[in-house]
Amino acid sequence: MLAVAVGMGGFTSPDRFDRTMVTVSRLADGGIQPQAAVDGLGGVHVIFFRGEPAHGDLFYIGSTDSGRSFSSAIRVNSTPGAAIAAGTVRGGQIAVGRTGRVHVAWNGSRSVGPASTPMFYTQLNNDRTAFEPERNVMHGAYNIDGGGAVAADRNGHVYVAWHANAPGEREEGKRRVWVARSVDEGRTFEPERAAFDEPTGACGCCGLGAFADRRGVMYVLFRSAFDVMNRDMYLLTSRDLGVHFSGRRIDRWDIGACVMSTQAFAQGASGMFTAWETGL
Repeated sequence: MLAVAVGMGGFTSPDRFDRTMVTVSRLADGGIQPQAAVDGLGGVHVIFFRGEPAHGDLFYIGSTDSGRSFSSAIRVNSTPGAAIAAGTVRGGQIAVGRTGRVHVAWNGSRSVGPASTPMFYTQLNNDRTAFEPERNVMHGAYNIDGGGAVAADRNGHVYVAWHANAPGEREEGKRRVWVARSVDEGRTFEPERAAFDEPTGACGCCGLGAFADRRGVMYVLFRSAFDVMNRDMYLLTSRDLGVHFSGRRIDRWDIGACVMSTQAFAQGASGMFTAWETGL
């Protein structure tokens, strides 16, 4: 089921929640892994997965009444079976940009992509009736594993981020975060570039998060994989529209395992917030 908050002020105390502020809607026909985004006018946009985990489909539903009712589902991927839901970290990701345009990115299915799993991107068309044919924005990197992310700002910049190896490398400790940037609202993308030069590696089966705030600052949160045991969280920040990133470690976790963690971002009146799993 999908729970959507439809108003502010639902929290009356840290241990009490006003249930009248929440609408619960069941995803159609067994949909799983919902992701939601809210636009500047209060519209709610949701994508979800349906089908076989290794080759299923993404669907989109929208609401103009703060989640009380939703539109009929529209398939996101134009090629049937182009999406995957292998593990909770590899599903579709959604962002809303300028004029409320919906952008979606996801790890593609090997059944429709090249030998290396593609990183697909698409957007809702101008009439909001269908999604454009998906495009693979990963060209130089390869060996993608954990889930990617998409971010969009108010000025038409769109970013697709993921972690993968450079050509000729395979070790987890040499994985890097890559960002493909669009300056024309997703119509075209520049070739992906490595976002961070420090040799942190990236946890292979972990997801990463991406977000562009109201000022156009772009953030990426990912889990490292340095010397196997160092599964630390790193926050990357770009203040020049994704051209350069600075990075810093914000949490430590020493564990010799791939923890399949996820990340989330949100912006509120008091600033930016992010969250991630840590510990067992």
